[in-house]
Amino acid sequence: MKLNDYTGQLAWDTAVQEIYPGYTPTVPTDMVQEIGALDSAPSTTTSYSAGTTRNRSANTTSQAAMRNNDPSEAIIRACRFGNAAVALEEINKMVNQNQLPSAQAIADTIQVCAKREKERTTDYHQLFRLAKQSLDSILDDALRRTAEYEVYNAMLVANATLGDMASAKTNYDDIVRLGMFPDATGYATLLIATTTGAVDEAHDALRILEEVKRHGIKPNIFFYNVVIGKLSRGRKIERVLEVYEEMVKHNIRPNAITYGTLISACTRVGSEDMAKNLFQEMVSAPNYHARHGPHNAMIQFYVRQKKDRQTALSYYEDMLVRRLSPTEHTYTLLIEAFACIQPYDLSEANRLIQSLKRGPVRATESHYGALIHAYGVEHGDVSTAETVFNNMLAAGIVPKGPAYQSLIESFINDNQVARAVAVRDELLKSGQPSSAYIENTLIRGYGLEKDIQSAEAIFEAMMDPYGASSINGASKNQKNNGPITKEPSTYQSMVTAYLENGMMDKAQETLMRMRQQHYPDLVVKPVEEAIYAASHKKL
Repeated sequence: MKLNDYTGQLAWDTAVQEIYPGYTPTVPTDMVQEIGALDSAPSTTTSYSAGTTRNRSANTTSQAAMRNNDPSEAIIRACRFGNAAVALEEINKMVNQNQLPSAQAIADTIQVCAKREKERTTDYHQLFRLAKQSLDSILDDALRRTAEYEVYNAMLVANATLGDMASAKTNYDDIVRLGMFPDATGYATLLIATTTGAVDEAHDALRILEEVKRHGIKPNIFFYNVVIGKLSRGRKIERVLEVYEEMVKHNIRPNAITYGTLISACTRVGSEDMAKNLFQEMVSAPNYHARHGPHNAMIQFYVRQKKDRQTALSYYEDMLVRRLSPTEHTYTLLIEAFACIQPYDLSEANRLIQSLKRGPVRATESHYGALIHAYGVEHGDVSTAETVFNNMLAAGIVPKGPAYQSLIESFINDNQVARAVAVRDELLKSGQPSSAYIENTLIRGYGLEKDIQSAEAIFEAMMDPYGASSINGASKNQKNNGPITKEPSTYQSMVTAYLENGMMDKAQETLMRMRQQHYPDLVVKPVEEAIYAASHKKL
């Protein structure tokens, strides 16, 4: 691994879990030894260089002032490997010896600390003040300007990573005042931090992509992975593939995360052949390093969309062949594969739950939730679903939502809406918030009971993604957590409730509200088709 390969990976590690449940960042086990070896190796001298381009951020590390026998070099090397603890230790050592670390060394430390969970409590403002002292010691105006850029860009990444967007905006303005713009990592981190919903994420990704192009910023693999991931969540498959082609055109080789995100995008829209081809391209690539995400994405596709257990298990076997240990999410999918796909094998699903009591991956709420769903929804056995829920509690697992959702779905499926509402209220009493998917289920249940007023009350208490707020204010279902934001499936649930009760005009009105949320056509189309089918059936 090249020295500057790992730093970009660190930022992605903080965001990739949202795309691939069960992903675990990996740090080279021989990292410390390599740092030691580098410390004893001959030093190389580089310097800041003033150029004619507006933004010298394409390769910020190469601009660092690294002098022979300068202790700052050890800090920079540690940061390249993501070793924040070593970097902080070296900085403290220099300060205690009345030495001033270089601005580049401090900037690198700021970024790496923000990406490492253990070091996120670091006093970044203290590091920033130290960096400004170092900046004051630079006499050459061109070198100072470039060093200022590195420090402001590092603070932008740190503040955005930690959710302090006001400070990140200040850092952005400081960079612009220098006549420059954030580097690709800075823009990618801003993109991760400033989006909340799939629709917003896709729009923001396209906006930032255009800004990066407009200002001539050189993208890196981290930036492309984040953009592709956000577009994937927004189901903009055409733009996903365009960005991928652009990435290849820039000679930036995709990694396992890139392929996994592309595969996930394809499976979201049901493009089986494209997903399979990308998977094969990935495993055949000369730089391929096996990761869980792509395998889990393929297993999930065949379990939940294709209902093809045999093919799902073939990808699971391939995972084992490549010495990838199953993750928590992998086991959830395996339980679903045996419990929810014909021919059913509930014995194997239960055996998997039992095996997780002693393995490296322990049984969690998601595993029990999958089994509860299988019994209560797929098999209509609400009594056993309740038993599984109680077994989970007896095992010492405190549910936070998914298991409650499965039990609520079970009661709705059994036309026991009152019991479902009671379970939702039990969830709230435990201190956990409800979710859009739980509320959707209750909307559907009330619709089946022809209690449209109660269904509408839940729907209107939720917040539109593009809209001032919920009509009735913060939903009581969220208590102090604020209103729940509607998902596309929320509109679909309300439309279904209206159609089941012969309220075509109301269904059309809800469809119009859904269109105003700027959802992709692929998301809106099923709702349009449901209304079209109902209207023609009526004729």
